[in-house]
Amino acid sequence: GGGFNMEPQTFVPAATKFEKNAALATANRAAAIARDAKAARRRSKPRKLDSEESLTGEVAGAAIERMLEEMPIYRLWNWLCRPEFFGLDNIPDEKPLIFVGNHTMYGIYDMPLMIYELRKRKGVTLRGLAHPLHYASAFGDLLARYGAVKATPRNCFKLIEAGESVLLYPGGAREVAKRRGEANTLIWKEETDFVRLAMRHGCTIVPFAALGVDDAFSIALDSNDIMASPAGEPIRRMFADMGAGPDTGIDPADAIPPIAMGLLPFVPTPSRLYFNFMEPIRTDHYTVEQLEDKEVCSALYKHVKHEVEGSIEFLRVKREQDPISGLLPRAVLNLAEFWDGN
Repeated sequence: GGGFNMEPQTFVPAATKFEKNAALATANRAAAIARDAKAARRRSKPRKLDSEESLTGEVAGAAIERMLEEMPIYRLWNWLCRPEFFGLDNIPDEKPLIFVGNHTMYGIYDMPLMIYELRKRKGVTLRGLAHPLHYASAFGDLLARYGAVKATPRNCFKLIEAGESVLLYPGGAREVAKRRGEANTLIWKEETDFVRLAMRHGCTIVPFAALGVDDAFSIALDSNDIMASPAGEPIRRMFADMGAGPDTGIDPADAIPPIAMGLLPFVPTPSRLYFNFMEPIRTDHYTVEQLEDKEVCSALYKHVKHEVEGSIEFLRVKREQDPISGLLPRAVLNLAEFWDGN
């Protein structure tokens, strides 16, 4: 069960040597990914896009296909997490589609990889609807580049009319700003706007779930703690200055992300990510009268929500059965397959 080094009577457990070699190989792979990404940036400098330009998915789709080359951190993250996808065959070829699922903490550690893989494996270009406040941040141009548009009724209508695949998170910012005890739970408002939207345009709904990010963090301070601290009042003023004061119905406590620890503050441990796409739900059979029927809309809303919740539980089981859910066996498999994360 062990091996010896070159010095006499010095015992080195095989497992320790194996772990050190795997760690060294992982570091070397990360360096290689960074070098490749730097070369890709020299070959083709990313083009800045405006959200209004990307009405059709052709421009956004081309950008998404280059995402891991242009953003080496996501290529490394993809290599470390090795996302697993279930139910891809459930995604229909028809358009338009509305993908409805759960937001995980911070919202940036799994969604880009999902968007990339759907484009790569299914040719689907997901068009996210981002809150206008996001466009006031440093992420605005990045969101637009990879296909997101401002979340307005007009933009959503234009995407659907163009036959695009729209990505919706009913939990919105509140679901991203998880509090203690809310990991892998849906925090949706009891509003049926998205099902009414689908019914009005005859869109097919694709329920999906993501698992992995919420469990990779330990929350040190959630939004309740932050807003009760001396930082609370300055945060309220900042939101008011951004046009999100109390009169707009936006509660800063619902939008402030937690301070969470993973590998580093705000950086999760590299846990494996899992995605599942459920059978599509057609809406083209609903009548105009049913569109105005609150009970019918509520029943469809509950059906979609139930599918997403069931999908999360499905992924929990798959994770428990996964032989490479741990980082070390994933790294070994990646190296054995000479996979570079792209």
